[in-house]
Amino acid sequence: MRFPLSIILVVAAASQLGATDCGQITRDQGFDLWCGDVLCTWKVERGEIKKVGTWNKNDTGVEMIGTDVAFEQLTPVTSGDTTCIRFELISDVEESAEVRLNVDVYGDGSVEYSERIPTSHWKPQSYRIPIRAPYGGVRFEITKQGTGKAVVAQLQAETATGECEGFTVVIPAPAPLGGVCGNNAQCSSGMCRLVNDPSSLFGITSECVGCDPSLGASACIAGESCGVGRAGSRVLHVPVTCVATGGHAIGEQCISGAECGSGVCNSFVCSSCSAGAPCTGEVCGQAYSRGPYVCSPNEHRRTVDEPCASHNDCVSNRCRGPEREQCDDGRVCSTPEQCPVKDDLAPGACESTGIQGGRCE
Repeated sequence: MRFPLSIILVVAAASQLGATDCGQITRDQGFDLWCGDVLCTWKVERGEIKKVGTWNKNDTGVEMIGTDVAFEQLTPVTSGDTTCIRFELISDVEESAEVRLNVDVYGDGSVEYSERIPTSHWKPQSYRIPIRAPYGGVRFEITKQGTGKAVVAQLQAETATGECEGFTVVIPAPAPLGGVCGNNAQCSSGMCRLVNDPSSLFGITSECVGCDPSLGASACIAGESCGVGRAGSRVLHVPVTCVATGGHAIGEQCISGAECGSGVCNSFVCSSCSAGAPCTGEVCGQAYSRGPYVCSPNEHRRTVDEPCASHNDCVSNRCRGPEREQCDDGRVCSTPEQCPVKDDLAPGACESTGIQGGRCE
């Protein structure tokens, strides 16, 4: 089904539920959380950093060591939170050091805004950064070039709705797959579509896709189907794109049975049963939260080589296959850093839930 652009824009805005901590966008703004010699919530991209003192003996800062240094934080702020960001920092920067603040909308590597931090000795700096909606996720990066000393003591980003009048609006580069959008031009793929999204407010969202699911079998080349890919980062939706037909195992996310080896997609998860593929004399039930539907889950009824989602499905109590690790929204993960954040801006848990594509032994 095709929808008017006005509806797409409304859904795009409504689906961006926002992700800040009472207006705070960045975590550990004073660089107080260290895991050994590295920051716990900021990531070093290149070079070296060191914990040092500042003008306040009770405060700590980050010194950038070397002539080419960069550290960053990917934040979940969206246009549902604000289209105006107030960015404040306190730093000690010598003339022979070039320090820059870079803003990368979606965290896809395309820097849309860059500002040189002036030479200063613990002088507070403040910036207003308006960003055109819709957008979802911003990576803040601090870089240093040159031999001079550069220490950052505080780096704070907050929502600042109404404070950006007169400032040049940052236009996000075309969004990657899974990014929110309002029209085709806002997507690197050239396709902005309404897709099913059980985690959104209305069960659908407008996002950049790699294929149009409304086109069915003609959406992709032979041997591929329009299905669910893997999210590029925690601030992006799990994307709709062309995947191998029948290539998804039971437990993996889906939008149709074509992408599932079992031929069954139930509640957006590849499964072994559904209303259209019922169990014979058994109940079709969900194996675990946001998991697949199987016949008589956890009742030890499946025999050798029958599909299973946990050891408890099998008579032998042995389900052969890799563990399924996923986030709260059902996306696959290997570390919490790949999961969407919670209210405190910390990534959600990446938990082992069952067996993916399992077969009973």
